[in-house]
Amino acid sequence: MLGQAGRIGAGQQPPVRLLGLDPGLRHTGWGVIDVAGNRLTHVADGAVHSDDGCPLAERLCQLHDALTEVLERYRPDEAAVEETFVNNNAVSTLKLGQARAVALLVPAQAGLAVAEYANNMVKKAVVGQGRADKTQVQAMVRLLLPGCAITTPDAADALAVAICHAHHRASWQMWRKGGDPSLSRPGRGGREAPGEGLALPDPPKQVKRYPTPQETERARVLRRDSTDVEKLLWQKLRNAQLGAKFRRQEPIFGYTVDFVSHDHRLIVELDGGQHADRAEQDQRRARMLEQAGFRVLRFWNNDVNDNLDGVLSTIKTRLEETTVVRRPVAAAAPSPGASRHPLPGREREDGKDTP
Repeated sequence: MLGQAGRIGAGQQPPVRLLGLDPGLRHTGWGVIDVAGNRLTHVADGAVHSDDGCPLAERLCQLHDALTEVLERYRPDEAAVEETFVNNNAVSTLKLGQARAVALLVPAQAGLAVAEYANNMVKKAVVGQGRADKTQVQAMVRLLLPGCAITTPDAADALAVAICHAHHRASWQMWRKGGDPSLSRPGRGGREAPGEGLALPDPPKQVKRYPTPQETERARVLRRDSTDVEKLLWQKLRNAQLGAKFRRQEPIFGYTVDFVSHDHRLIVELDGGQHADRAEQDQRRARMLEQAGFRVLRFWNNDVNDNLDGVLSTIKTRLEETTVVRRPVAAAAPSPGASRHPLPGREREDGKDTP
């Protein structure tokens, strides 16, 4: 997961500009961010609109022309679009699908690669759980993009899509190029536990893996030789001071993670200067842990030394916004669609309910 200042990994790389789109027939939100190594920077956001009084074909043209202007002005390198979900109103779903087609078409015409992410995947990447409300999404977008003044709720959703793509683009690029077939296509929504707040990713296909004696010994040595920064953070995480039980230096799937709360499926990693040249390795490590059902928060050592309160606040936010999920060992898998419960309210043409 992303850290205090929008961290997504390690290493210094040339900036990459990402465009996030939240499609809707009335209002299509857009948000542009720059990704420079491990930092996210807000560039701009807004929404384009169509005229309710015009025929559908003209409204789609209005969206097309407005989005084209956004691309010409900000020149993004990649784009990401939120996937359409099906609601009870077939007409609204169809109209949203047509608006979404425009959102996919415009960046594709400009020669950009376009990623797609399910709504609950976007929320998990930004907030930490797949059923977060708009207020939570906006709060976390502001936290991850310091100084961001969100113009509209649709723009906030679009920025969330861009952040989600920043977090998953390495695995998305690998999947797009046909590499690492053991990884599922990124962006697809995970299975949600009925009645729970956390949307869990599908479990890994491999059997449960226990640490080897060598991995256990390595973890023991790392605990013994903890750095000053690790000791400082551990003083705040130990004994469930943040409301969750953490373990330190624990072997998981061949990796020794710095801190882990198994109940909340949350891993906290600290990166020093040696990680500046290990971006690809760290990204693969994070993907493997996410495939195993964990969320990963990463911080630089300087984050802990210079802004310990901010680091703890970020960790606590993830913990508080995540429902602890404990499934029975022999529980049957939920049937397809069992977790989809339409919210009451009047459906809009952008596919979202209103109270």
